[in-house]
Amino acid sequence: MKTRYSAILFWGLLAGPALAQPRLPDPSFDLVNNTPRPVEQLFVNPAAAPDWGHDRLGSQFVPPGALHRVRLDPRGGCLQDIRVVFRDGAVQDMRGADTCALRQVFLGPLPPPKPPAAPELRLENRDRRPVSYLFISPAGQPDWGQDLLAGRPLRGGGSLAFPLPPGGCIYDVKVVYADGAAQEQRGVDLCARPAVRFP
Repeated sequence: MKTRYSAILFWGLLAGPALAQPRLPDPSFDLVNNTPRPVEQLFVNPAAAPDWGHDRLGSQFVPPGALHRVRLDPRGGCLQDIRVVFRDGAVQDMRGADTCALRQVFLGPLPPPKPPAAPELRLENRDRRPVSYLFISPAGQPDWGQDLLAGRPLRGGGSLAFPLPPGGCIYDVKVVYADGAAQEQRGVDLCARPAVRFP
């Protein structure tokens, strides 16, 4: 019995370091063909490998505008050398690409950046009274502008999101309740704190 327990302990000690190894980052990536030419061959190898190895497309090709998933062994590391051969024979090499960070490798022009999301205010009515009017204006403006609720009262305990008028980040906010009482918050940084609560 003692010998059996000793064997279990021995194999447990051997397995321990393997189980404790950190998980390697995944160098797999998507190849995006943003060119008017089909891709006929694709070679990917860890940076500084002595040769390009096998064609990863085989009988496939990547048509213009298409995406091809390239799965790589994490043991090869993040830095990869990439060679693309187009149908017309043109060759494009990318050396030492960090595919763990890139996640997508683009052939041809990069897609245009997405426009930043329009800033907005989330109004939270913590009062029992409905809010009948909401005014938002850049801080220091002489007037409040138009009512953003436009005849749609915000019930007590409710919340709504509203696009902000142009003016940076610092705004004055005013609400008027159904009973005519008004409250204001001035100089609110809505970029840092887009939710405004009344009262």
